[in-house]
Amino acid sequence: MSLDISELEKNILNSWKKNKIFEKSLKQRKNNPVFSFYDGPPFATGLPHYGHILASTIKDVIPRYWTMKGYYVPRKWGWDCHGLPIENIVESELNISGKKEIEKIGIKKFNKTCKQGVLRYSKEWGKMVDRIGRFIDFDNSYRTMDNDYIESVWWGLKEIWKKGLIYEGRKVLLYCPRCETPISNFEVAMDNSYKELTEESIIVKFKVKNFEKNNTFLLAWTTTPWTLPGNAALAVSKKLDYILVTPVRDSNSNKRVQGKQISNGASKNKEFYILAESRKEVLQGEFEVLKKYKGKELIGIEYESLYKSKNIYNVFSGDFITSEEGTGIVHIAPVHGEDDYKLGIEFNLPIIPLLNSKGVFSEKAPEFIQGKEFKESEVLIKDNLIKRNLLYKKEKITHSYPFCWRCGTNLFYNAIPAWFINIQKIKKKLIKLNENINWYPSHLKHGRFLKGIESAPDWTISRNRYWASPIPIWKCGKCKHQEVIGSKKDLIKQKFSTNKYFILRHEKTEYQVNKKDKIYPFPEKKPIKILKQAAKRLENLKIPKIDIVYSSDIFRAKQTAEIVSKKQGLKVNLDKRLRDINFGVYHSGNKKEFNKSFSDLNERFCKRPKNGENWLDIRKRMLAFIREIDKKYQNKTILIVSHRDPLMLLEGVVKGWTNKELITEKNKKRLIKTGELKKLEFKNLPYNQDGELDFHRPSIDDVKFFCPKCKDKMNRIKEVIDCWLESASMPFAEVHYPFENKNDFKKRFPTD
Repeated sequence: MSLDISELEKNILNSWKKNKIFEKSLKQRKNNPVFSFYDGPPFATGLPHYGHILASTIKDVIPRYWTMKGYYVPRKWGWDCHGLPIENIVESELNISGKKEIEKIGIKKFNKTCKQGVLRYSKEWGKMVDRIGRFIDFDNSYRTMDNDYIESVWWGLKEIWKKGLIYEGRKVLLYCPRCETPISNFEVAMDNSYKELTEESIIVKFKVKNFEKNNTFLLAWTTTPWTLPGNAALAVSKKLDYILVTPVRDSNSNKRVQGKQISNGASKNKEFYILAESRKEVLQGEFEVLKKYKGKELIGIEYESLYKSKNIYNVFSGDFITSEEGTGIVHIAPVHGEDDYKLGIEFNLPIIPLLNSKGVFSEKAPEFIQGKEFKESEVLIKDNLIKRNLLYKKEKITHSYPFCWRCGTNLFYNAIPAWFINIQKIKKKLIKLNENINWYPSHLKHGRFLKGIESAPDWTISRNRYWASPIPIWKCGKCKHQEVIGSKKDLIKQKFSTNKYFILRHEKTEYQVNKKDKIYPFPEKKPIKILKQAAKRLENLKIPKIDIVYSSDIFRAKQTAEIVSKKQGLKVNLDKRLRDINFGVYHSGNKKEFNKSFSDLNERFCKRPKNGENWLDIRKRMLAFIREIDKKYQNKTILIVSHRDPLMLLEGVVKGWTNKELITEKNKKRLIKTGELKKLEFKNLPYNQDGELDFHRPSIDDVKFFCPKCKDKMNRIKEVIDCWLESASMPFAEVHYPFENKNDFKKRFPTD
């Protein structure tokens, strides 16, 4: 009989599962020394492949080894839920493409679809984890899209902000026109996103103004012809020698490229060219050297713009110019090159973006390429130069070109506003900490990893996207003050309204006394009145001066509101949204029957009695009510009269209570009592369309508060957080540190 290895494995796996071996291995060592093992989250948008299986096996072997040595090794699965992987999938499913179409259907719908679909393959991942026998808490996994995780990421960002390491700037970054967001150098390097491309490079003629010889041109080489409309300067090297040449014969004068004649200078009007002496090999045909110049002698020379006849540009010096390729003269487009941008800032050159967010030329570009995609425009640009006798030479070259690691689109360098972590300020510390890491293989320590740190630019942490953790920075439009929110508590501290609010629960009724075991009937056959002694209490209730009164239209609340309003001569505004909870078929029934069916308070948020409401339904209507009246009035004192559950949910809404926190308040009997008056401060916190506290866009975008400096309104910046920063926050964010589990975190940080 042959041995069935697969069947044997399944039997072992079933035995481990049945006898809860993993759980017991943790429980038995709970009080032992901790071995800390971090497991970063994989993307949840695809099926597991061989690479995941191999990595999972390694991640299983190490914790098992230390468990066998007697250590307590907690490990929990996690999900990276945000970013372009799920966004690209959802765009395809919704049959849309790009930011404009996303915003057309609405960020609300787009992000809701992302949330619903991001864990579609979790069951398949679970099967893989089980089948390879990996010991890990899979069912209680952390998720980067959960509020607790996002709150910890916010805390981390605020700590970095307090150290002065976060700043907003404009830098030249690799940009994906399909995803419409910058891509960090780390992302491109990590996925080896460069591919070998064979395409045309060109040498362009820039006509010099007021030079010693008429018809003189500066020759500049470029591998990106589409950047030429953005030309704002030319640059030379002070260290190189340059020559003035002229063709002496016209053996190549009939040379044609794609049917278009290219002049080598042997035309009716004799032409003169300037280029680096060490690069004269690029010249066509025979030529005569007329004069030599030091690079510094060319600085300040004026030349004509390629496309704007009235514009005159200058030659500047650049220390990035070499004699290894090109002509020794570099065309400068400040928006589309890192060195170009630095030179543009140094010499105050015009920085005018000509491409829109999708990489298409805007109305600011020359007319013949407006509406054209940047790579598509290159043929038109070259043809136009040939027609105007400004293209000196073109030839095929093979070079490395970056592509988007998400969608495969050609990237381009783009000077865009972004938010950064200043790596330069902490680089020495990073290099020092690298010495404490035991690298395998050892050559990585002072090889690739150290070199990566030494050459690391500042980290671009912002993305111009939608489904991700929002950057928690609010800006004042008036005084430009910036406020960084590091927690829900930070948000609640802000001032949101000029109005003052009081809530009042209706007084005790005859029904509550005579039928205390019954649920109120609805609709009422006859009005249920409050007790006479309760009415007297209301008459004696000390209430501040009120401007406006709103009440539920149910009689017991309406009667309460009328008694307290009468003293101040106010009209009572009735609003159905302030009604008591609809118990559906349980109205007039026994409370015990309802409590039996809804014994789990968590279920009351999602489970409805037949023909009735759940707590989320009430939260949504109370939230809609308070937001509406806060927009309607300013500098008013407003009284709201309602019932227990609606006022409980309203209090929770403005205090940012989670479902768990609200249940705690209820169990501790700290909720509003009959006839009780409470002051309430309105906070417009990020609740979504389902009545859930949600730190994502667009809910968080609607959160606006008063500037503590000038009292104008502050708005959140629109960018979201790079998902790599989210994943890197896993050591503390998976346990919701520092808001919970402080001791557990300290035991496990740093990792072993």
